[in-house]
Amino acid sequence: MKKLGKKLNLIVCGIAFIIMIVYLFVFDKPEKVFNAMRAINPWFIVLGVMFMVGYWLCEALTVHSMLKPMQKDVKFYYSWLDTIIGQYFNCITPFASGGQPMQTYYFVKFGVPLGNTLTALLSRFIVYQFVLTLYSVFTLVIGIGQFGDDLMSKGLMPFVIIGFIINTLVIIFLLGIAIWRKGTVKFLNAVISLLAKMRIVKNPMKHRVYFTREVEKFHTNFMFLKNNIPAIIKSCIFTFIQLSLFLSITYVLYAGFGLEGSGLLQILSYQAFVLMISSFIPLPGAMGAAELGFAGFFGDIFGEFTGTAMMLWRIFTFYLPIIVGMTFTLTLKSKGIDEPTKLEAGEHIYNAEQDMINNNNKEE
Repeated sequence: MKKLGKKLNLIVCGIAFIIMIVYLFVFDKPEKVFNAMRAINPWFIVLGVMFMVGYWLCEALTVHSMLKPMQKDVKFYYSWLDTIIGQYFNCITPFASGGQPMQTYYFVKFGVPLGNTLTALLSRFIVYQFVLTLYSVFTLVIGIGQFGDDLMSKGLMPFVIIGFIINTLVIIFLLGIAIWRKGTVKFLNAVISLLAKMRIVKNPMKHRVYFTREVEKFHTNFMFLKNNIPAIIKSCIFTFIQLSLFLSITYVLYAGFGLEGSGLLQILSYQAFVLMISSFIPLPGAMGAAELGFAGFFGDIFGEFTGTAMMLWRIFTFYLPIIVGMTFTLTLKSKGIDEPTKLEAGEHIYNAEQDMINNNNKEE
């Protein structure tokens, strides 16, 4: 029963892959798909895989940059391994919610102190959200100026605006924690009280304690970032490169098919819009929304190759991380580090946090 949730998510991912393939062959016809696969330059397939490896490498470098100020002797291999595992669990859980708990669990198993782990991972999350929002602002400004008419004619502009607003609200909330911690806690408590009166939230005290604790964690990490400017600069650079590699995979496919007419900037912008819109869909890997978003934004750009390009893009960005991450996880299991469920990882982290708090209290 404990592994049921993860198995169910993997089954859903497998079914989604089968549906994608069936849809591709039914609506694009087998000969059309095979012609498209023959049309793409195989070296660009290799380049797409290399871009994904570079994407993982940049995230590992970001996490490692956060760990180094606290633990000089930490091995980069642990940051790399933990990144691959985190990507795997991000892909198979709704809202990518399983990645950070699992990364924390495995880092502790690797011998990295819990306090350092939590600080590094939360700091990386904060930097990622800020860089992603700035990237979104840039692409939105450029996109409206150069591709606004195209987006309006396709009926996609409202989705772009909604995705941008959601990402902006996340940043405003994070800034609220950094600048106005007590006010943010009061605001959250007021929202919880309102939801409790509407009978949407049960046990409001439990939620107040949880969110107050999370706000304190984020505020502590903002203080860490404030005192480690070189780490922030490195992390921002790595995250910018990471996002650029991820968003450029679509352009790699575009060039691989030998297509012309659309520039790198347009494809980067459209892919950023797809990422903005689909990242808040409550399904593993934003299944369905990601595929529809790709088809909606890139249908005219890829033309007859749209279905095949979408399939290859999802294989690179979604199914490849699952396969690689599962392989690494099973390898660790053979070495004595068992894979926990999300609940077990949460319990392990909670117990470790309590031990850390108790030890700090004793020292004081």
